[in-house]
Amino acid sequence: MAGKKDNLFQSTGPIGKFEFNAPVVRVFDDMLARSVPFYKECMSLTVEFVCHYARPKTNVYDLGCSTGTLLFNLADRLPKSVKLVGIDNSPEMLKKAERKLRDHLKRCELVEKDLMKPQEFPNASVVVMNYTLQFVPPEKRIKMMKTINKHLIPGGALVLIEKIKGESEGMDNLFVDEHHRFKKSKGYSKLEIARKRQALEKVLVPQTVKQNESMLKRAGFQEFETFFRWCNFVGWVAVKHPENS
Repeated sequence: MAGKKDNLFQSTGPIGKFEFNAPVVRVFDDMLARSVPFYKECMSLTVEFVCHYARPKTNVYDLGCSTGTLLFNLADRLPKSVKLVGIDNSPEMLKKAERKLRDHLKRCELVEKDLMKPQEFPNASVVVMNYTLQFVPPEKRIKMMKTINKHLIPGGALVLIEKIKGESEGMDNLFVDEHHRFKKSKGYSKLEIARKRQALEKVLVPQTVKQNESMLKRAGFQEFETFFRWCNFVGWVAVKHPENS
């Protein structure tokens, strides 16, 4: 199940826009582990939060499920009556997820769908968006958050992890520099870091903590809490209260 080592940005050829295509999929698990600080710890926390909020005979949605790692980790932890639904717009990602989940496909549904198009998440007790919303155009994010809040059952939860932008240019530059140091410590060269940053320009668009939390409030989440922060990576748990149903 292990993927290949990420060396996609070692070449010096033309840099195209970052896409979740077949070459990225082949190295994606390694890319996450070496690019996202405390990725494994955030995955473990997400699993625990999902187990806490998931209810029997409801659905758990992983939006931007990529290679299906979260669904795989949840499959043996949740009651059999809980259906796991992974949604991603990359057919290559879903093919790898299907292979990873081959022993759990009776309870897992993998859906190829563009999250920027109208969505419904029926009977949702938990929705997870880890490192996904940042790829949605900012002007479309509030509508997506409102849709998630609308479809969550009372007491249901959203788990959201985002790469964020510092509130000031100075702080943002500090956090970006620390993130680059982290990636260098994981074996990426300065060239790879610079080329990937260029490829992600205008594809991954981070917003500030204040902007993200304002969006959660506007979407109808009256209760939310930060459960993780490392420089420019932040995680929240947001709960839908019965009065919002």
